[in-house]
Amino acid sequence: MSGIAAVVTLDGSAVPRSDIERMANVLAPHGPDRQKILTRGNAAFVFCLHKLTPEDTFEVQPLHLADRFVFLFDGRIDNRLELGNIIGISTSELNSIPDSMIVLRLFERSGERAFDQILGAFAIIIMDLKEGRLLCARDHLGLRVLHYHSSRERFAVATTPDALFALSWVPRTLSKENLADALAGRWLKYETTLYQDIFRVPPGSTIHVCGPTLSKRQFWDPEGIADVRFRNDHDYVEAFRERLDGAVRANLRSSRLPCATITGGLDSSSIAVVAADILAINGNRLNTFTSVPMAGFTRADLRGRYYNETPYVRAIAEFNGNIVPHFITQSGVPIPERIAEVTRMSGLLGGALNTSWGVDLYAAARSAGHNVILGGDMGNETMSYYGWGLFTELLLTGHWLKLFAEIRVSGYRWRRFVRQMVIRPLIPVPLFRRYKQWRRGKNPAWHNFSLLHPEFAAQTRVIDRAAREHEFFDHLLRDSRLGRIRDLRMYCGSADWYATIRARFGLDIRSPAFDRRIVEFCIGIPQNQYLRQGRDRWLIRRAMEDRLPDVVLNNKKCGIPAGDWYARLTQQRNHIAQEVKRLAQNPEIASILDMQRFNSILSNWPDRQPAEYTREEHELYTVADSLGVAYFIEGITGKNYRMLQSSNKLV
Repeated sequence: MSGIAAVVTLDGSAVPRSDIERMANVLAPHGPDRQKILTRGNAAFVFCLHKLTPEDTFEVQPLHLADRFVFLFDGRIDNRLELGNIIGISTSELNSIPDSMIVLRLFERSGERAFDQILGAFAIIIMDLKEGRLLCARDHLGLRVLHYHSSRERFAVATTPDALFALSWVPRTLSKENLADALAGRWLKYETTLYQDIFRVPPGSTIHVCGPTLSKRQFWDPEGIADVRFRNDHDYVEAFRERLDGAVRANLRSSRLPCATITGGLDSSSIAVVAADILAINGNRLNTFTSVPMAGFTRADLRGRYYNETPYVRAIAEFNGNIVPHFITQSGVPIPERIAEVTRMSGLLGGALNTSWGVDLYAAARSAGHNVILGGDMGNETMSYYGWGLFTELLLTGHWLKLFAEIRVSGYRWRRFVRQMVIRPLIPVPLFRRYKQWRRGKNPAWHNFSLLHPEFAAQTRVIDRAAREHEFFDHLLRDSRLGRIRDLRMYCGSADWYATIRARFGLDIRSPAFDRRIVEFCIGIPQNQYLRQGRDRWLIRRAMEDRLPDVVLNNKKCGIPAGDWYARLTQQRNHIAQEVKRLAQNPEIASILDMQRFNSILSNWPDRQPAEYTREEHELYTVADSLGVAYFIEGITGKNYRMLQSSNKLV
């Protein structure tokens, strides 16, 4: 794992040494073990190494090829043996060859076709010094990230936006439209960021820069995933088990003993027990880390929710004796200070409570000596997909008897399934939009989850863009496969958060559920492998029948992260109110967030926790996220903050 960057001047002039040194200083936390700057003519390169795998010891980047190419690599290759066979490297040699050298040799042999042969997480920069061409590539699922800024005179690319802002000619400029979209629930496209003229290399794609020309090419498209078909149900389970074992095994490669996050859900628990069994072969045990509520929290489970992972994790550890559980409660750091810290650290919005709670977990894992932590992120769209899209599929394909049979055995949820999965996808978009507007009354679409100021939303034309792009009105796609692919694409932005955790804690977050082999298999198999006779998540429940306790395997409740959120926010409401009052003095914050409504929520705080899935509950949730947004804006206004006066001008 590394921090990498490159700068090219398009007029042939040299890159100022001071610029590239500042860039290297920003990237140093991403690679504390070694930093190197390389300059060649009108180009400069930065490489910062963090040794995470045994083979990283042999890393000597930046790499040179034929005195013509400069090569930078960040990531991890999971099919080293397969690629070694392709390029003629023996198994014994592989042990002393870093991932970067394997990819370079593969690129030398196959050119850009090499990228599609790689399994794993990677970001790559290749400079052809002779032709003056720069190539940037990002792995299929976007698990490593590259940000870039392009102008007529220069092009710069780096692991993080902050490294770009270290350059004297790259302004830290807020994109008002992108910020408004994010606050309105229109999540950022996977290429855009919250900064004007700062973009991400798209997942599964390359960017080519030659002079003033910038072009893009997609080498992997999830919509092109082939169908996967077997003769019987059992074969699907066996094929999934094989892929899960391979994905977990690959993600365990580390210079230190890996650990894992674990909850009572099916994703992280399945990954943890597979990892524990693999580690047991060499006599090692798996430390797991679980965020739990504060002492004294006793809220009872509901029909569809539970708030404390402890009993489920203990049951898993008893079932698999090679798991050593650790339960982490949030530290005593006040919520505003913790949210401010996380926001400054990551430069991201959303999930303020979950990310704040997670910081203590990551700190505990690092203190225990780990540098790799496995998790179940994105498993809901892959290995433990509910399969509810089957209802729509059966309706549209005319299999109505099977549809009625599935509805009949759905239990108390049958009305919800009929509304959400049978009726709703068939409603035309314009009609569904009018229905949602009628349900909301005078409130905007984001009212229940965001404090976006109505005037700012109007100025940035959020609603116009949403109507034009058929987003943000919560219309469900008829093709659930495309819906899952859409979610996978949006999730790739989490690579920014992963990069932050690696730099801050020296901890590499890895999700086997996002392994390309798992994704292609789980997207390609039929819907009826996920839902059968009222049993959702059928694939993973069958695959883990002999490896998870029944209390977890058959649990249909959803665990709520940061389950004690209401109690903690209530304890610190006065402190939060003081911070809101202070933040409201910043005119930029007050113009973007509805601070009057923010104060009203805190002033009318309920004496008891609101009922689940109500507007009141959603409104209270906005407190933490809105604090994060305010701190983000404050950070920009205090650091060379400049609003665009031309292309980003409000009209």
